Amino acid sequence: MIMYQPWVRANLFRAIATTIISCLGLYAGTLSAQTVPADLLDVSLEDLFSANVIEDDVAKNRWHLSYSYGRSTFDEYRNGSDRLTYDDVLWSGPGEVKTRENFPVVPTKITQEVHSVLLAYDVNDRLGVRLLVPFIEQSTDHISIVPNYDDFNISSDGVGDVVAMAEYSLGATLNSAWRVIGGVSIPTGSIDEEGDTPRAPGNQQLPYTMQIGSGTWDIPLGLVYEKYGEQFSWGAEVQGKVRLGENDRDYRLGHRLGAAVWTSVLTNSGFRPGVRLGYSWQDEIDGEDASLSIPNPAFPYPAPVTDPSAFGGQQIDLSVYVDFPIAASWSGRIGYTKPIWFDLNGPQSAQNYHLAFTLTTGF
Repeated sequence: MIMYQPWVRANLFRAIATTIISCLGLYAGTLSAQTVPADLLDVSLEDLFSANVIEDDVAKNRWHLSYSYGRSTFDEYRNGSDRLTYDDVLWSGPGEVKTRENFPVVPTKITQEVHSVLLAYDVNDRLGVRLLVPFIEQSTDHISIVPNYDDFNISSDGVGDVVAMAEYSLGATLNSAWRVIGGVSIPTGSIDEEGDTPRAPGNQQLPYTMQIGSGTWDIPLGLVYEKYGEQFSWGAEVQGKVRLGENDRDYRLGHRLGAAVWTSVLTNSGFRPGVRLGYSWQDEIDGEDASLSIPNPAFPYPAPVTDPSAFGGQQIDLSVYVDFPIAASWSGRIGYTKPIWFDLNGPQSAQNYHLAFTLTTGF
């Protein structure tokens, strides 16, 4: 019997094409599709870069420090917009017809978490620079037809890709602003994570979704417009991430593109509840890590997370959030995002929700 290699399906089609960029700064782009944990950072960036909108005194400080926590889960499959059950994706063995859309190993419940620290400095009223360092954790449960691997779990964690960015104000009035954002994502996150899988005893290379980084130098870009009022504010943005070249395992993750609109209201207590609608698109993986396939020309992929074409797609998300003052120079944000529409290159695991918390101060 062929021993198939499991692959943790930390599929993250995660969109959040969305964001405020307020006084703290820029936004690196939250885009989407089944992705690696490196792109979970895109979701947390939204909260980091839109956190500091409460206290005017905080905004006057040149230095800013933020901590952000984000958590996402995935627990169902999509092919295009169609829902799939685990039984649809799991190949049950020789008694069932094998296709390119069923597999001997299937990731089920996926949990991804990111802890991020952002240090920001406002050079002047128009220019700001930011450095963000993430720590990423991921755990994935699996089901399998391989003996002794009926149910198993794989996890990975580590420092992700460090992001350096700059934000420049193209123009501002008393109640509106245009901002452009650009930067570089440095490939500091590991793409050599290993774990015990059904393929063989001991540790083997884990799939794309379990790797902590992208392995490539990536360029986040964005353009944001914001309009402020005494009681309401609103904004819109377009943003993306361009991958440069291939990594040393002969692949690159998909380019990303997104757009979003949002609005929030200022209450007498200083709390700012808001709602955001975001669209995101991501390309499939280009190239392939040959160690993730098996020597079977007809069906080379033992799990959906090892198939480069089963990444990317389109997604629309709806988010609710609240910005709030804490004390003196401290402010916070709590947000919840739920995907409301998918069109995924499948079969791939779809995001269930994203929960985020951000704490910010200035000095």
